[in-house]
Amino acid sequence: MTQATASTISPPTAAKRLIELDWLRVLVFGLLIFYHVGMLYAEGWGWHYKSSYSSKLLTNIMLWSNQWRMSLLFLISGVAVSFLLASQSPWLFIRKRVPLLVLPLLFGMLVVVVPQVYVEANTKGIIDCPNFWHFWYAYLDQTSPEFAAHKTLGAMHLTWNHLWFLPYLLAYTLIIGILYPLLNSAWLQPLWQRAASGASIPLAIGLPILISYFLGLWLDEKNPVTHNFVHDWFNHARSLLVFLIGFVMVRIPHLWERLSHFRWHFLGVALFTFSYILFSFNGGSLGDGAIAKSINRLFWTANGWFWILALIGWAQRKLRESNPALRYLNKGVYCFYIVHQTLIISLAYFLVPLRLGILLESTMIIVLVGLGCILLFELIRRLPKVRFLFGIT
Repeated sequence: MTQATASTISPPTAAKRLIELDWLRVLVFGLLIFYHVGMLYAEGWGWHYKSSYSSKLLTNIMLWSNQWRMSLLFLISGVAVSFLLASQSPWLFIRKRVPLLVLPLLFGMLVVVVPQVYVEANTKGIIDCPNFWHFWYAYLDQTSPEFAAHKTLGAMHLTWNHLWFLPYLLAYTLIIGILYPLLNSAWLQPLWQRAASGASIPLAIGLPILISYFLGLWLDEKNPVTHNFVHDWFNHARSLLVFLIGFVMVRIPHLWERLSHFRWHFLGVALFTFSYILFSFNGGSLGDGAIAKSINRLFWTANGWFWILALIGWAQRKLRESNPALRYLNKGVYCFYIVHQTLIISLAYFLVPLRLGILLESTMIIVLVGLGCILLFELIRRLPKVRFLFGIT
């Protein structure tokens, strides 16, 4: 990622990488692997497959990253798109970007996620089809009677499971790519310049929280997060918002660079609001009145944004140096994201019945998933006609 140095609304085309966002991208995707392993054990949270062991403490720990993890990835994606569009035409950008998202998504839906669907369908009694190869054939055959009652996309029964991030990112990428000539037009430049000159830390804190608060008030209860692309309105509103924030904020260097100066403040508020979330999540309440409900929603809304600001601020201060490990992981992180959940569920499917104990079972899954991600990356990167299907360029 590249770093703007001028005090304008538009980043230059030539600049050094924003190493701190490379670090955050790798670390958050790495955290995603631990999070999805945790979903095997999180008490009270349903998932595609569950261990025979569970932990309420783990659920409380996982709640921390649940508030900001995917939003931060959308924000980082918005930053990346912002600089890509500054260095190439929108149509070239779309032509390059769309295949990078569409091909891994389609391949993932047809191949990579099938073991996940198989495990979930058979262990939950949704579909009685114990032979995996027959199950896979029935999954691909959109007229198969086994899946007649389980359509997901109109008349089709395909799913993207953990790859839901890709179609959402694809949609936002197309929106900003198509609108970019208008947004970057000469007659809008004075408006962007005035917006950039008026940007401040209080505005960067308050405006996203305010917008998110009212989006939640409007959409959350009637449209809860489902990862159903057509009906997932609250998730779209929240994800598109942070994507656009990343796109715009990185183009205002005097604002972006000041985040590190307030990292302690952001962290303090993030910890304070998260302490309230733990209180609320575990049955605590401020009351049943309208004011109490508004405060509750405000704290939940603010918590995620303050963690994002804190993480960016601390990364700007502590993570601005690259190294060989980061460069290697940055090349492999897309592939790791695509394969990791299938590895988790497949391994758990064989290990859970052995009842090894929660510590040994979870440790084995984490270690084997990590090794599996690296081994698959090393194999796939050497296959020219296959590597692109796993996001390896």
